[in-house]
Amino acid sequence: MKYLMLYVLDKPFSDFVPILSKDLYSIEPWVIFNGKKEKTLYFFTELKKKKTENTRYVRSVGKGSWKSQDKGKAVCSERGSLLGYKRSLRYQHSGSPHDGQWLMKEYSLCENVKKHLRDQREYNKENYVLCRVKRKAGKDDTVARKETIEVEELDEIIDPPNGSLNLSNDATKLRLANGN
Repeated sequence: MKYLMLYVLDKPFSDFVPILSKDLYSIEPWVIFNGKKEKTLYFFTELKKKKTENTRYVRSVGKGSWKSQDKGKAVCSERGSLLGYKRSLRYQHSGSPHDGQWLMKEYSLCENVKKHLRDQREYNKENYVLCRVKRKAGKDDTVARKETIEVEELDEIIDPPNGSLNLSNDATKLRLANGN
């Protein structure tokens, strides 16, 4: 959650975590992973509302869509305050070999945090989320079946077992990729 807050506020944070900026809801997941060996990638992406007055978001991608697997789980600070939500999604495209082969964890800020950020400063990334996209290993998968230590460490940073992020004080700016 801390990475998402720093990103939406344009604040620097450690470049240890390779997080790309990409519109995940306009491109199929296998295209995103094309040529990459990793099983898991991290992205900042903007959600697009179905209608301006609506709270529902567009999750269709090409001929498929990201379907929610749960209603979202609360993500709280060490003091117990609600920071946001973690939602599980799965790529669905009936009859496609890609159906169910792509999983996503989407981290979003709650409305109270967004309101506080709006009240305190200029805030123009209200509908951004942090996503962890993972391809499931199939029997014909040429990608290594075991995650690398780097990805496992990233999982612990993004979703630590004790609920708090363990970040260094490294103030280098995160290098965001332009989709390449």
